[in-house]
Amino acid sequence: MTSDRAQAEAMRRDLVDRQRAALTRGELVEKRLASTGTQKMPTDEEINERYDRGEIRIVTEQARYPLDSISSLLESGNYKLDPEYQRRHRWSTEQKSRLVESFIMNVPVPPIFLYEYDFNRYEVMDGLQRLTALKEFYSNSFALTGLEYWTELEGMSHSRLPARIRDGISRRYLSSIVLLKETSHGDEDPERLKRFVFGRINTGGVQLSHQEVRNALYDGPMNTKCKELAAAPALRRLWGIPVNVEDLVVQDAEANSALEELTDIPGAEQESEPMIPRAWREMTDVELVLRFFANRQRMIVYRDNIRGYLDSYLQAANSFGSETITELERIFLDTVHLAEDLFGEKAFRRPRGTGWFSVPSVSIYDALMNVLSRLLDRKAELLSHKEAIQEDLRSFYQEHSKAFNLRGQTRTDLMTREIEFEKYLRRFIDPAV
Repeated sequence: MTSDRAQAEAMRRDLVDRQRAALTRGELVEKRLASTGTQKMPTDEEINERYDRGEIRIVTEQARYPLDSISSLLESGNYKLDPEYQRRHRWSTEQKSRLVESFIMNVPVPPIFLYEYDFNRYEVMDGLQRLTALKEFYSNSFALTGLEYWTELEGMSHSRLPARIRDGISRRYLSSIVLLKETSHGDEDPERLKRFVFGRINTGGVQLSHQEVRNALYDGPMNTKCKELAAAPALRRLWGIPVNVEDLVVQDAEANSALEELTDIPGAEQESEPMIPRAWREMTDVELVLRFFANRQRMIVYRDNIRGYLDSYLQAANSFGSETITELERIFLDTVHLAEDLFGEKAFRRPRGTGWFSVPSVSIYDALMNVLSRLLDRKAELLSHKEAIQEDLRSFYQEHSKAFNLRGQTRTDLMTREIEFEKYLRRFIDPAV
C-alpha cells in the first residue's frame, strides 16, 4: 500500500511539473490564490468602527410603473437593458403569457431592480425579461399561449383582447426597487458594489447558473475573453451549440414581432421557436472556456471545490496582462481546433453500445483539452495518426471505464484521466516510451 501511495505521489509530482512547464509567461496564479487566505483578520473593535462609519450603505427607493407606460419608459433612452452581467436567457412565449395572466389575476409579481448609474439613468439589474415581455405584449409581438386559468384568451394578442380585459391589465403596476446613485461605498469600487447587489438578488433561489453569477460578480478582461472565445465555431460544434445561435435568437424575436400580421391570415400558424440550447442560455460554453484555462494549473493549486476554484481563478486571472491573455487565447483556439481535427464529433463523448453518447462529457473535456494543449507542438504527428487514434478510442474507454464513467473531481480523478489520455496519445507519437 505504501508503495502504491509513493507511486501515486510520484505521478502527481510529474504531472505538476508538466503543467508548470506548459504555462505561459504571467499565467501562474499560485501566489495570487495563496494571498487571499493570508489577510490579517480584523478585531471586533475594527469591525464595529467600520460599521459605525457606514462605509457601505445601500440607498434605495421604490417606484411603481403602470403597465401601459413600460414601452415609453424603455424607449426613452434612460434605461440600459444590456449590462454585461445580464443573462443570455430569453423567455419563451409561454413564460411571457403567464406573466400577463398573473397581472390579469392580480397575482403578486416580484419587483424589478434598477441601478441608477447617473441621475435619472438606469441599468436593469434584475427584471429585464419582465420588462421586455410587457413591451412586446403592448406592441402585439406575441399571442398568449400556455395559459392555466384564462384559457379562453389563448391565441389573442393585446389588441385582440376584450376591452375589459385590456383595461384591467392596464390598471396594474410593476413595482421596482432602485439602487440610487447616492449609495455610499467608501473605498469600494461602485461596479463591484453593484455586482454584489446583483449577486445577492439572484442567488436566493435557483434562477442563475454558477457561470451566470460568476459573470455578474467577477467581470474583467479574462471574463470578457472567455465570453468571446465561447463563440469559437469549433467549440460550438463539439458541444452541440448552433454556430449561428445569436442569429436564431434574433430570428425568434423577429418572428414574434410579425405575429400580429400572421394572425390576421386565416389558417396561418406561427413557426415554432428555434431551439436555443441550454448550454448557451446558461453560459455553460463560457464556463467551458474558463475551465480550460483554470485546469491548466489545477494540479498545482488544487482545491477540491471546483466552483470555488473557478471563482478564485477568474478573480486572479482578471489581473493578467494583455500579452498573457492574448497568448492564452491562441492556446485555447489551437487546442479546440486540434480536438475537432483529431477526434471529430467524438472529441468529448464516451462510447455507448455500438454508438456514442450524444451529450459531451465535461470530465473528458477537462482532461483531453489539458493534454492536447501540452501536445500542440506535436500536432502534425498526432494528425498523421488520426485514423489509428480514432480506431482505438473505443477500446481505450473500455479499458479505463471506471475513470471515465465517473464525474469525480478529486485530485486522483483528475490526475488519472489526464495521465491516461496523455499515455494514450503518446503511444502513437512516442511508441518507444
